[in-house]
Amino acid sequence: MAKVERRGAVRVPARLAMEIQVGGDAERVESLNVSANGVYFASTRYIAPLTRLRMVLDLPGAKGRSEASVSVDGVVVRIEPEEESSGVDEYEIACFFTTISEPDRETLESYILKHVPF
Repeated sequence: MAKVERRGAVRVPARLAMEIQVGGDAERVESLNVSANGVYFASTRYIAPLTRLRMVLDLPGAKGRSEASVSVDGVVVRIEPEEESSGVDEYEIACFFTTISEPDRETLESYILKHVPF
């Protein structure tokens, strides 16, 4: 059976500096890829599915500027490995954006369009 692509937006590989905030704890992480609907990033800590996050993504060269930041709220939809383990150095986390302002969405989409491989 063929795998069905469910994403509604183009995603691009992107090593972006990010700050995530879970509750009162903040952490600097790096994205692996990004779309207008979400981000996939690596973290040294386990964050359970359905956990709500606040994130700031640093976008180099977005909208003709040297750098821009976008703020979003999101929810963890997937984590690999799926369970917390003492032997794991890094978790890969998929997060869906639940709230993003229109100006930040436009900035993010502009960045993505400049980095879509054709």
